[in-house]
Amino acid sequence: MSSQDRAEEEERPDRELRSEFLRGQMRHWMDQVVAAGKTRELFELEMWLRAFERFFRIKNQPLSDVDPYVEKLLRQASPEAGLTLLRDALEDLHVLLTDLVRLSRIPYATFTSVGRILYREIRRSHLLALLIDRKFKPIHDRITNPAVGAIVRGIHDGGARRQAAKVFLELFRLLHYLDFADPERVSEDELKNTILVFALITSEARLLLAYIERRVLKTVDPESRLHEIYDSFVYSLPFEMKKVISTELVDISVARQPDIVRARVENSHGILKDCFQQSLVQLGQAFDPLIQGRDIFEDFTAKFEQSVELREQLGRLVHFVKEFQAHRDETTAADMKEAISRFYDTDMKYLMYRDWSGFELFFIEILKCPSLSALLQISHRFETFLSTLHREVQKRSILQNTGLGVDDEPTAETQLPEEG
Repeated sequence: MSSQDRAEEEERPDRELRSEFLRGQMRHWMDQVVAAGKTRELFELEMWLRAFERFFRIKNQPLSDVDPYVEKLLRQASPEAGLTLLRDALEDLHVLLTDLVRLSRIPYATFTSVGRILYREIRRSHLLALLIDRKFKPIHDRITNPAVGAIVRGIHDGGARRQAAKVFLELFRLLHYLDFADPERVSEDELKNTILVFALITSEARLLLAYIERRVLKTVDPESRLHEIYDSFVYSLPFEMKKVISTELVDISVARQPDIVRARVENSHGILKDCFQQSLVQLGQAFDPLIQGRDIFEDFTAKFEQSVELREQLGRLVHFVKEFQAHRDETTAADMKEAISRFYDTDMKYLMYRDWSGFELFFIEILKCPSLSALLQISHRFETFLSTLHREVQKRSILQNTGLGVDDEPTAETQLPEEG
């Protein structure tokens, strides 16, 4: 045995003892977190630490040119000491970044160097490195839904059960991350910070798809429904991610109008939440065809009902607009204005945020229009606007296979239920 081999053998017990000591500290810390009712805060800490690191990988960036951001981190034996040093390091890095963002462009080398500094500082604390490396933690990574839990327990093959459980957990975790990018929960001043969360979600989704493609699909019967579902994830999820990264979030860090930022974040959040929820439901149905979205997500039924209501009310509006165009009189004009006012008061909130201002402009223009001839001209533009909205609503995946086809135009016959 060489001297190097002997030295490594002598060091191994020390490494094992140190590793066991850290795991013991981690278990003790977790117990304290649970006792204090702080599991959400711990999940959020882990999420931001991961997000800081993933943000500086260019492939996760929704940018046409390289953008700045960042923060730096820590070390120390106890979680409390490590977090104190982490805060100090972040404050120091914040000063540096405040000066950097004043530049019109930041070189790629500078951006990646900041990312490497941040990565090293995060991992200087062995406990925080352990927090990040141990991905699934029982205190917040659990399948608490009875229907999904029963599905997983009912999978007889051990390998298939472990793979399905991992995919379920990964999708639930992605949805958990999305909670921190929900524009209804995030203040106006912090909306741009969600770019880090979306970078993390992008990275984690890619890792999940790589696992499905390289590990799961090779062990599943190619002719089975389960294989079809897993394969559809690999094919379709990247398209949804691309909508967000390459369209909705591009250059959001330099956007100055708060309404634009909120609309972009809302669209991104809605696209990904719908995508991940639908994926979970589809995977559950591969094992239990009777399971429904409402069995897994409390808001699934409400979301479905809201979308159906929105689709029907848009159809009603088109009907009243066409009635006015056909008769061109005061009576049908009044009916149309009343229908628009009712939609504005009760249903506009179900539209995507980006469409609110467009509807409001038509709403004001139509109500203030002084003549039937001018109103007729506006109504043609309004009808086109409403038909576009209707098609976008119908494309929502939650409405697929529930009535009208995606390309069907709303009509009075298909949209207006009979009285009684």
